[in-house]
Amino acid sequence: MPSKNTEFIRAARRQAVLSALVSGGWLVFTAVVLLLARWMWCPEGALSTVLLVLALVELCCLVPLALSLRSRLKEIQGGEEYEARQY
Repeated sequence: MPSKNTEFIRAARRQAVLSALVSGGWLVFTAVVLLLARWMWCPEGALSTVLLVLALVELCCLVPLALSLRSRLKEIQGGEEYEARQY
């Protein structure tokens, strides 16, 4: 039978990954919507450039998201959070 510490770590990892996937999926979705709007309604001009820049910013936000997930998983694996909850 797994210990409570192992169960807590497993649940916390699952929640962190799920949260990152939902956030990342939302960023990709909004970038695709911006690119589709650019393609359908204004393929030229300043608005097109603005939509392209916004879509690229959305996609660039995936990098900090991945880095924060990596950091969070290290924190969870260290067990400090589980030990702090016992006080």
